[in-house]
Amino acid sequence: MELTTGQQDILSGGAGPYLAQCMRWLVDWGEVMGARRLIPVDNVHALLPVPNLMARGASAATISRYVEGLREACRHKTAPQCVCTVHTAFVTLDELDVPENDPEQVRMQREISDMAAAAGFIPTFTCAPYLVGNVPLLGEICAWTESSAVVYANSILGARTTRHGNESAIAAALLGLVPEFGVLLDENRKGTLLVEVSAGLDSPTDWGALGYCAGKAAGLGIPVFSGVGRPTQDEAKQLCAALATSGGVTMCHIAGVTPEAPTLEAAFHGGQPEAAVSFSDESLRQTYASLRNHTGDEIDSVILGCPHASIREIAEIASLLRGKRVAEGVRLWVDTARGTRGGADAMGYTKVIEDAGGRILCDTCPTNMRMPARRIVTHGFKQAHYARGIVGAEVIVAETGPCIRAALAGRWLGDD
Repeated sequence: MELTTGQQDILSGGAGPYLAQCMRWLVDWGEVMGARRLIPVDNVHALLPVPNLMARGASAATISRYVEGLREACRHKTAPQCVCTVHTAFVTLDELDVPENDPEQVRMQREISDMAAAAGFIPTFTCAPYLVGNVPLLGEICAWTESSAVVYANSILGARTTRHGNESAIAAALLGLVPEFGVLLDENRKGTLLVEVSAGLDSPTDWGALGYCAGKAAGLGIPVFSGVGRPTQDEAKQLCAALATSGGVTMCHIAGVTPEAPTLEAAFHGGQPEAAVSFSDESLRQTYASLRNHTGDEIDSVILGCPHASIREIAEIASLLRGKRVAEGVRLWVDTARGTRGGADAMGYTKVIEDAGGRILCDTCPTNMRMPARRIVTHGFKQAHYARGIVGAEVIVAETGPCIRAALAGRWLGDD
């Protein structure tokens, strides 16, 4: 790595041991990835979560050491040129009387949240920061955690970010630097896989199916979608989340939508795709079927808002629930950012959902909290994919309407 004199001084301890460690994280990562230099970063979305059930079985000393590391990070100010927001946690800061929301973990998360805010982080606690004000512009250099948000930033907003973990995002926030490699460079943003779409995409969940299928085919590549119209924000959100779930996708191109891909030719930088696949109505049907692994129709959980729900989605959910009641024994969770819930409160949507027996959950989601479930219905392919392994539940993925009907009936009624 070619470091400036100032960067070398930080690495040598001139700004203290913690920032030296942060610089070491970035330099080592950059060297492994073949980066030549560090460049300024404009925008960071960082993870600052206490472990909660993620670290089930860890010793008290391990937990204490990890949380002290978060405290140390938050004792330093964020870089002055950076907008820095905070990703989801493994607890909710709301009052929630379930064993999975451990009071001591909540206390520690409140402490970290307060410290982070004082350091310059905006404690949004969401996996979809672009819904609550962190909307980088075309060409902005970012350091984002949350794989679905990374794909969205690169593909829909035209910003530039590689996938980050805790350490690299914290280091980027405090030092204002990132190693330059991957999709930060023009030549690495070229499409590799052509996805020719003939299926009718009528909902955000359909777009999630497209992403789930294309992510498997693309692997670590960059899929380019042809034959689709302009997605809504919620459709783009589901597409990006699913791409990052079934594959290691960092970005995609939607010809005519992605800022740097006004045409197919531009998406492939004037060259030819390495491979091509099709996505037909039959592909759509098969992709839904692949995440419907239920041995019965009785359900106990309906989880909506993965990634976190927009105000438009909450409005739709409230409309479907108005004057109705969720079935006994079914938990209906609508996951969203605290800022979005504030809008839902003001518009009356929260009351409608709660009067129906549902609950809006902020800061996290039931899967992150490891809340047990036997059979989950969800409108998110990401949620359906991960819930099987994380909580061991059977899952059914469907559009929002059938999800709500299942919540009201207490059982899966099908798509119609």
